[in-house]
Amino acid sequence: MRGPTLGIEEGRGGPSLDAAKERILSCSPLAQLAGPSRRALLDLGSFERLARRQRLVQQGAPPRHLVLVGAGRVKVERAADGRVIPLGHRGPGDLVGETALAGEPVASESATVLDEGDALLVPLAGLGRLLAGDAAVRAALAAALVARKLETEARLGSLLLRTVEARLVDFLRAAARRWGQPHAAGQLVMAPFTHADIAELIGSTRETVTLLLGKLKRSGVIAFERRRIVIRDGEHLAGRAAAT
Repeated sequence: MRGPTLGIEEGRGGPSLDAAKERILSCSPLAQLAGPSRRALLDLGSFERLARRQRLVQQGAPPRHLVLVGAGRVKVERAADGRVIPLGHRGPGDLVGETALAGEPVASESATVLDEGDALLVPLAGLGRLLAGDAAVRAALAAALVARKLETEARLGSLLLRTVEARLVDFLRAAARRWGQPHAAGQLVMAPFTHADIAELIGSTRETVTLLLGKLKRSGVIAFERRRIVIRDGEHLAGRAAAT
């Protein structure tokens, strides 16, 4: 991994850096931390600009940081038996590298930046010392790990029990929550997902995803703009999610 980038006043310790770190922590699963616990985590973490194709975690290598994503998109995957298993795309408000908290000497997955952004990097050595002496940080991280476990179980259940169309609708709603920005026609998903990306994440094929997205476009629920998806009718999408 590259060293922390000296962007936005970091070299001078200016207020912009503190504001950026605070912004990232405030949208993370650790946002409820307050007082000395919050200050200790902010002081321990370093702000970094994330470059496209930057490797944040390398499977099989010793992990170095817990990453709190502030902006951008990170692909997490695991290689096993000659195959690559997609574990998801992480974005604003997500953790990356949290499996290292179990104490394993090497990372069990890889994480690569797909869309440039920024993050708060918390060194694991310092975080271990903080966890040992701060019950509030321990509780916040435990809650974050439980939430990720429940999310993983829900995704597995969806893959096993729901139709491809239902999984696609779930994906679109989740993408809008994580990467959505206001748009004249509704809500623009800023992350440029390809049809192959979506197929990989919902356990389908590119051809099926293309057909289903075309169906949603013809019905006026979504549109496309410069390789990005626009959610034109979020209420209709929510109704489809409830009905499928």
